[in-house]
Amino acid sequence: MNPWPQVKHLFEVDDGMLPDIYVENLANEEIVSIYEWVMSQCAVAHSPTLWSREQQMDIPIQDVQYPARQFIEGKVDTFRHCLAGLKIEGILLPELSVSVEEGGVSFDYRPGEGWNEETVFALFKFLRALKERVPRARIFQADEGCYSSPNSEFSEALARF
Repeated sequence: MNPWPQVKHLFEVDDGMLPDIYVENLANEEIVSIYEWVMSQCAVAHSPTLWSREQQMDIPIQDVQYPARQFIEGKVDTFRHCLAGLKIEGILLPELSVSVEEGGVSFDYRPGEGWNEETVFALFKFLRALKERVPRARIFQADEGCYSSPNSEFSEALARF
């Protein structure tokens, strides 16, 4: 099933907001597994930092070996960074960011340029691969700041995909 007709309005217009795609209901080891799998598909973009509880300072994520594991062990705080070069079956996705947080991971994206039928189809393949890795994961999309109001059209399209 092609999700584009049902969800294109969530991707076409850049209104300045950064909607989120949540992958929740994950155990700590699943958070690590998902993050490490995602990072095996791409690279860290820009020069992000995270807060080291051990060192009591921001440190470059690139300097942290296994940052998701460090998070679940309580050594670093929740962190977010952009992904560079994420390709799904040869299709380069527009820039996403990944956030590692209690109970799951989330991705945000900027609608507009770069999103089209082909890239949304690739994004849904990416989300399906995440669901295959953790079948009990709950995956949903919500507008920025609207976590408690998941988009039903996105959820329906993903379930049919």
